[in-house]
Amino acid sequence: MSNYREVDIEAIEEEDAFSAWGYVTLKVQRGTEILGVKVKVESVPQETIDALRKRAPRPPVKTVMLDPSMPEAVALGVTTRQKAIIPDYSDPAFQEQQEAFDTAFRNEVVGRGVASKLTLKGGGIAQTPEERYRALEERGLSGLHFTELAQKILSLTQWTEDERTNFLKSASA
Repeated sequence: MSNYREVDIEAIEEEDAFSAWGYVTLKVQRGTEILGVKVKVESVPQETIDALRKRAPRPPVKTVMLDPSMPEAVALGVTTRQKAIIPDYSDPAFQEQQEAFDTAFRNEVVGRGVASKLTLKGGGIAQTPEERYRALEERGLSGLHFTELAQKILSLTQWTEDERTNFLKSASA
């Protein structure tokens, strides 16, 4: 955490003090050459992320009989045979909806979080999230690239487990 520093909130006067940004370097291989392509990204407001997540599909429910001899029932602390209503994550229609949602969520986060100035094939500047996503798509980014971008954008304002552990160590030392 060599780039970490603490400041008092009273010392922060900018309006956008809590907006975060950084770069994601995407790997592209061209023949024998490996190219690192830098993309500037910025944080997406948590309210936007929460609103997007509210659109997630809900799994259907099914009624099952839990028996105390089942490992799942033991884990839940079930001691007698009883009925339970549980979500059915294995439902094919739900899995299809969830996959579509995950892709749409990723695309929206990338479109909103990419801060690089991009031009569309038609020549215009990509200004909306949809246009920024399309401009990246026109450049041939793969699903893995989009996933990597989305993960970095979402992590700009969230502690990783290592960062949290190191932060707590330095704070108590």
